[in-house]
Amino acid sequence: PVTSRLKYRIAKVDSEDSEYPASELLLHSSQTKGWQSARFCEFPQEIGLQFDVPVHLRQIQFLSHQSKIATKIELFTAMPTDASQATYETAQFTRLGYLSLNSNDRSQFQARELKSVYVDVNAQFLRVLLHKCHINKYNLVNQVGLIALNCLGEPLGPDLAMGPPPPNPSRAPLDDPGRVNNPPPAGAGIGDEFDPQTMERLRALDQAKVRAVQEEDYDEAKRCKEMIARLRSVGTALKQCEERKRQAVANEDYDTAKAIKIEIDRLRQSIERPQAADGAVQNSARRRHPGVEDVGGGAGVQPRQRSDRAAGGYDRRAVSRQDVAPED
Repeated sequence: PVTSRLKYRIAKVDSEDSEYPASELLLHSSQTKGWQSARFCEFPQEIGLQFDVPVHLRQIQFLSHQSKIATKIELFTAMPTDASQATYETAQFTRLGYLSLNSNDRSQFQARELKSVYVDVNAQFLRVLLHKCHINKYNLVNQVGLIALNCLGEPLGPDLAMGPPPPNPSRAPLDDPGRVNNPPPAGAGIGDEFDPQTMERLRALDQAKVRAVQEEDYDEAKRCKEMIARLRSVGTALKQCEERKRQAVANEDYDTAKAIKIEIDRLRQSIERPQAADGAVQNSARRRHPGVEDVGGGAGVQPRQRSDRAAGGYDRRAVSRQDVAPED
């Protein structure tokens, strides 16, 4: 099936700033200002979406405001038996899980965080709960905001007896119903020689490169190509570090785990600074910790400023992150 952007209307919004109404989320363009909650609002803030027709939802994209950032977003869907008579207020919702957003202090609140959540569910309604905001000097009035909210999937036909579309091959089963699987396994052409988050980063960059070529933005395509090459060059070292870190944690050797984490951060930063890539890989080889066996593991991906073409053409100060916090 062909996955496309799904049309929706705003069925409910708890509050909105008069200059940043929820209707801004319906404008998929670079001129959109996005939605912001009212000042000093109560949390959580709810945004309710109703799709034009019942849909098979596969992906939800959030582009957060750079300083008015929710700490956590919860997701719920509803699929009434009689869609023609259903309303948002009477729908019975099922919780999908949640995702966490970074405080963004590392970028000095200049970048916007893009989150892509992969799901596999039929829905007529989507409920989004935004929990309390991160506190910072640019958000003294305790607001939360979204620049964009995209939903991707396929409309369902009028006869639902045929069942839903085929499963989304990019989505693994939920290990814990309280957590949203984010990210999915990497796309075709990326082998298992990298750790899962490096694989997902490669996959996202490859998709961004394809979109840039389609839009004839060849500078962006070249940048994505160079990022992919740098990421691949340190990918193997990253996987080895991730494996060693997990084993250190399993052995409760936290000093070693901390040292390995520092090395992981160094490697990921080398991707952002091409001139440091070779040195970081060499340093990684010199910093192996004796007596630590290789087993599987994972760590968060450093934020990286990139074009938001992967999010649908919004402000260029978009950051792709794929980390998901553990259950509260």
